[in-house]
Amino acid sequence: MNKDIAQKALETALACGASGCRVTLSESTQTSVSYLNGEIEKLQESTSAALGIALFTEGRYGAFSTNRLDGSELRPFIRRCIDSCRLLAPDDCRTLPDPSLYYRGGRPDLEQCDPHFSDISFKTKTDILEATDAEMDKSDSRLISTACDWDDCLRSDYIIDSQGLEAESSSTFYSVVCECTVRGHGEARPQNNWMEGALFFDRLRSGCGRTAYERTVPMIEARKLNSGKYNIVLENTVSAKVVSAIISALNGSSLQQRNSFLLDSLGKRLFPENLLITDNPLIPGRTGSGYFDSEGVATMERDIIRDGVVRTYFLNTYFANKLGMPRTSEDATAVSFPRNSGMGLEDILRQTGSGVLITGFNGGNSNPVTGDFSYGIEGWYFENGQRLYPVKEMNLSGDFLSLWTRNIFIGNDPIGFMPWQIPTLAFEGADISGL
Repeated sequence: MNKDIAQKALETALACGASGCRVTLSESTQTSVSYLNGEIEKLQESTSAALGIALFTEGRYGAFSTNRLDGSELRPFIRRCIDSCRLLAPDDCRTLPDPSLYYRGGRPDLEQCDPHFSDISFKTKTDILEATDAEMDKSDSRLISTACDWDDCLRSDYIIDSQGLEAESSSTFYSVVCECTVRGHGEARPQNNWMEGALFFDRLRSGCGRTAYERTVPMIEARKLNSGKYNIVLENTVSAKVVSAIISALNGSSLQQRNSFLLDSLGKRLFPENLLITDNPLIPGRTGSGYFDSEGVATMERDIIRDGVVRTYFLNTYFANKLGMPRTSEDATAVSFPRNSGMGLEDILRQTGSGVLITGFNGGNSNPVTGDFSYGIEGWYFENGQRLYPVKEMNLSGDFLSLWTRNIFIGNDPIGFMPWQIPTLAFEGADISGL
């Protein structure tokens, strides 16, 4: 990583009249391979670098970026950026963070970067895709197409600013995604997919193709249900839908613009008393972990909801200043449910009895001000904990606060490689419309 160019950018900005500056240098190496119906369709390899510059000058603020990292071009670029800043209206809330909040280093390795990233050959990657594609039953005459995708990335970030901040991090990620399309009744063409991912290559699991195929074929017989109130179980592949709405509503941007159904919620019990949701980006080996955010502020474990009470807002420096509140974290990066039922999906289905297991959302929308939502869904109807038949073209509606008051089970089965560790979730009495 060319840290010298970042240092030069900082020095140049200050010399050209900026009263404060933050420079972020990001470099990445990526490979993407697409495998369609048993043949390579697309191959892309790329290496990129970008320099982000946040400028504070005369009470004004501007954010700029460039991928032209030649030193001779840097000074005129930054001078033009500062000139642009001076055309903007002053904003006293645009400041660098309190330096006492910065990450200062010296912590144990968070195990985010695979040292063998560069050792993995292109053939190894295509062999994995070939094996993934072969996991699907090609003798099945209903099979129309298969698509498998490999993606990997090595990313490094280096952040410095005029207040003495210096922080850097690197991470890797590998993923295989498989999508399967089959011939249904009439013009129907059901499709489904599955993904496996890992921070380290040797932890990447196989079976992606087989799982995608097994999830797709039953959807040929999918049907609608009568409209009514049903218990619902959200599979861990889609359960983040009802959590991301909470996080978004607690974000500084939503709160400051009064575009949130959780306005003035801090310290209030709005959720079930046993509900505990945390954000902990300090766990080694877990996707989403990191010691600092994009402003260089040190991260920490924090409760989002504890005992049903809203415990934090997500405020970067700007929105903390706008709202007159302490800076917290700019976003939730490693959400989890430390308190759960101890059950996985199958046990939750049995305990729930009957209802709809939701395995996919298809379109729809939500109102961030009221929390009302309406989403298309697909999945399975189940009775006595047993899946009876797949369902499709149904609609789930309600509002997030009311839905959470009817939460009955929280699973212990989040998907291990996801940054947000959201398990299976079950709710009673949800409104589903169909026939």
